[in-house]
Amino acid sequence: MEVVGKSKALVVLESCLQESTVYFSNHEKILKCNPYCRYVRYIPDFDVFQWTFEVDDPRNNPIVAIFFVRQTEEHIPTDSAVFRRYAGESRAPIDTETPGKKIIWETVDSAPELLFNNDHTFIGKTFSEIFLLHQTDNRTTVHFETNISLDFKLSFPLNLMPEPALKFMSDMIMSKIMQQATESMLCQVQSDICCSMPEIAAEGGKK
Repeated sequence: MEVVGKSKALVVLESCLQESTVYFSNHEKILKCNPYCRYVRYIPDFDVFQWTFEVDDPRNNPIVAIFFVRQTEEHIPTDSAVFRRYAGESRAPIDTETPGKKIIWETVDSAPELLFNNDHTFIGKTFSEIFLLHQTDNRTTVHFETNISLDFKLSFPLNLMPEPALKFMSDMIMSKIMQQATESMLCQVQSDICCSMPEIAAEGGKK
């Protein structure tokens, strides 16, 4: 059964767009701010990062999720629909003369093969987008959106439950965990950038 989790958050950083982009481009540093991340490593032969996360299920059993991810970056033109969308969602005036930046974390098709000697480790998929816009006060608005999916094998007694009901419940739990992790991660980012007051506006579990 595929379980999908989603999170979405907005954070304001006390640094300009260029400095914020350099910070968020440090893939390993950002992921280590996530409380569930055990380690991140770069695999040069595949040009990918391996994420390893661990979280407890409702019975306090460990679940290990491994992702193979490539990072790319794009400019966001000021006349694009996506720029206008996120500028409109921002809480402070956005500099409409300065293009934004988008950082993408996406699961790759080709990745190392791993062998597991347990039944609680899974290979997951993710697609995350980080939109950075320059504010008129020289700070940076960051819109962070991420989706992950894990394909679980249901065991007794969970396999006795109707799958639609179990999937709905599992998606909600996954999204809640992700939302909490996202907020914690972005608060740590703000702290690292020496921001004076956290300003997180979160929208958890939205489909």
